[in-house]
Amino acid sequence: MLPLDNPIWTALTTKQAQHAHSSALARRFPPEMTLLGALAANTAMAFDSLAQLIQRDAVNLYFTSPPQIPAGWEIVRAVELHQMVQEAESPASVSNDSVPEIIELTPADVPEISVLYTATRPGRTLCPRIQKLGQFLGIREDGKLVAMGGLRLHLAGYREITTVATMPGHEGRGYATAIVMALMARIHTAGNKPFLTVRSDNTRAVEIYRRLGFKERTLLYSRTIRRAQS
Repeated sequence: MLPLDNPIWTALTTKQAQHAHSSALARRFPPEMTLLGALAANTAMAFDSLAQLIQRDAVNLYFTSPPQIPAGWEIVRAVELHQMVQEAESPASVSNDSVPEIIELTPADVPEISVLYTATRPGRTLCPRIQKLGQFLGIREDGKLVAMGGLRLHLAGYREITTVATMPGHEGRGYATAIVMALMARIHTAGNKPFLTVRSDNTRAVEIYRRLGFKERTLLYSRTIRRAQS
């Protein structure tokens, strides 16, 4: 199995094992950092192991084929994602000369990051300590945070770009693209390759990532689940 075939499990058993909450066949990140978790294999025993680990919390799992979720679980959210990878560093075809300064965000910026997250992902809530998993960058206009993106999963040779967002009303100015390019540069400098996930129906974002050198690697079935109430 290649590292990106089960990226969450790989991260939680290698580069980010220090963050792992673990049981025999399941692992998860602390929910205040991210809802991501993983199974060693898609088996009933692994789901039982996950149930002991998370109790009534929600957890977000990735599958490489449409999963059969066992009885006793409820699906909170289900989406299909392209996993995209930039295997070879290449010059970006997008100019960002007119983009304002890209800044490093800190834990003090979490309230504004949360506002931007909710504005672009209605009904979802930012995990407030996500920055524990990697640096976040942002762009401000008139002092207001209007675009952001950050780093999340880390596995041997790869680093994930995540939570890319532009405040409604500020799209089309190249802000998110510039942030992704800045994150890509940091990843390459560290000797890693960038990867990310994007909703398969977000055709505009997919096309932008292609222009930046990303290629679709596989389709992932993302399921946020929790134990059903008895």
